[in-house]
Amino acid sequence: MKKPFFVLRYFAVLSFGFLGLVGSTTWSASNDSPNSSASLLSAFFGLDNALPFRANLLCLGASGLDGMPVVLSRTIEPDSLQPEDFQIVTKSGVIHSPHCVTLRPAQDPGELRTVLLIGEFGNVDDDPPALVRVVGDIFSDENGSGKRSRVNFRGAQVEVTPLREGPSLVFAEIVPLSEVAKDTRGSACPDEATQIVRVVWNGGVRLLNREELGDFERALYEVTVRTKDSSERRVKPAALGDLGDGDNNHLLCLKTEDVAVSVRFPAGYLADPNLDLNPDTFVKINSANAKSGNESD
Repeated sequence: MKKPFFVLRYFAVLSFGFLGLVGSTTWSASNDSPNSSASLLSAFFGLDNALPFRANLLCLGASGLDGMPVVLSRTIEPDSLQPEDFQIVTKSGVIHSPHCVTLRPAQDPGELRTVLLIGEFGNVDDDPPALVRVVGDIFSDENGSGKRSRVNFRGAQVEVTPLREGPSLVFAEIVPLSEVAKDTRGSACPDEATQIVRVVWNGGVRLLNREELGDFERALYEVTVRTKDSSERRVKPAALGDLGDGDNNHLLCLKTEDVAVSVRFPAGYLADPNLDLNPDTFVKINSANAKSGNESD
């Protein structure tokens, strides 16, 4: 059974998104600053010759093609994104280029790191895609404070995730309260939140019954925070934000000023559109270069 395609409910394309597990190997990209790095965190072969007719709303001619979302370590400048910037290499070594690329539906401020590749990338049964690499100039956007220099993703690559893997966390960052966007498509954190953590899944996640996450799932998120005396403790988000917009981002709304350092979510509660359940998944919080992993213990 082929896995349904990445969510684009806002554009009336599909009910919600997907992505598989992050590839086991990533490579750093070239960059404008020698002290900066950029990488691809995940690439997922989501549909094989099966994009629906409605996908033409994303790009003309998308119907019947393959779909592959790719998550980057930094948000990017949309104007620097072109289809020819990517190459997809199949298991046998055949090289493909996307027909088109888009950042939809994760387009709220701070979310511009998930790129959807559309095209012909190989066949799942006899020659599936094995590697995605950046061969053109894709630039990160510049940090408003000027503390983070722009980087170029040229040269970055990542192994393509197997088709039937469940969704996992691949990135997390603390969102300064002053930078929290109010004009978003998803739900917002309550005003009482004193710290907000954005987590990025490599695919859209819902409950098995296709409903949005609720209070029970909020309590399943576990955030490790570090106190002023350098000890650590675990807290639950007071609320979840960025729900209802069909993308692969969640906001964890915390009521603590102790610095959040990692996020974990237990296995078996959230599913992609193919009803593949998530593994036990863990991600460290680092605003410049998040590291992630899956845990089975």
